[in-house]
Amino acid sequence: MRGLSIVALLLIIFGSTEAAKCRGRYMEMRGGDGFVTRGGCRGLDSQIQEEYWTTVGFDGALRDGRTTDDFLVFPEHENNGHLQRNSFVAYWDMFENADEITRSKYGENVHYEAFGHAFIKPDGKVCGWFVGSQKEVVEVCGGFRILSRSRHNPHQPIPFEWVQGEQYRNRDVLGFHHHKIAKYEANGDEVLFGDADVKGKKFNGVSVSSEERVQVDTPETFHRKVWLLRKKNIQPPSDVRAAYRHPRKLL
Repeated sequence: MRGLSIVALLLIIFGSTEAAKCRGRYMEMRGGDGFVTRGGCRGLDSQIQEEYWTTVGFDGALRDGRTTDDFLVFPEHENNGHLQRNSFVAYWDMFENADEITRSKYGENVHYEAFGHAFIKPDGKVCGWFVGSQKEVVEVCGGFRILSRSRHNPHQPIPFEWVQGEQYRNRDVLGFHHHKIAKYEANGDEVLFGDADVKGKKFNGVSVSSEERVQVDTPETFHRKVWLLRKKNIQPPSDVRAAYRHPRKLL
């Protein structure tokens, strides 16, 4: 019993220290575009690591040699039967010289972030639709990120899956802080990506066809029309799994 108690304590310490290390933000700096995380951070199961994001710079250009072919497209059989046409998961919370683009929009002491819906315009420009801090519709064509294939292993199977159901909590699905990646089935012909509050059972996104805000604020509709993204086959790190199997090794 004493051994199991020590193991439990170690697991709690491991989770809290990993969470603390992973609170660093992703930034874009002039002359050194890309993602910046705190050193030694392994990442949390509820976060997507930097290798799976493409940065759309403030000038509209894709960074780090990325192209639109890198944007993550879920095949129909992994997308709940939805056909993903010119639509991608986007995240709006960019930094430039340590000043958030959203803070410059809403005021010096206001920080805002949201997931939304990216697309490629006929002229090749990459843009995204987001619901803003005042619940307004915002279109941005620079200073955001798009979910993409791994920068290190672009041919790996997609490591994420869409799930639906009232059993899922914030810790079970992917996002940043209390903002979670979600998609909403507006109708059989339109599926859009947006931002979910899993605890509050709320969704906010922008309809690409009407360019108007789409909101879900009832649990019944949330569980029926909204899908959340999670990692496939989540397992604890190998050293923690070993502690379960051989608790005395940690004594």
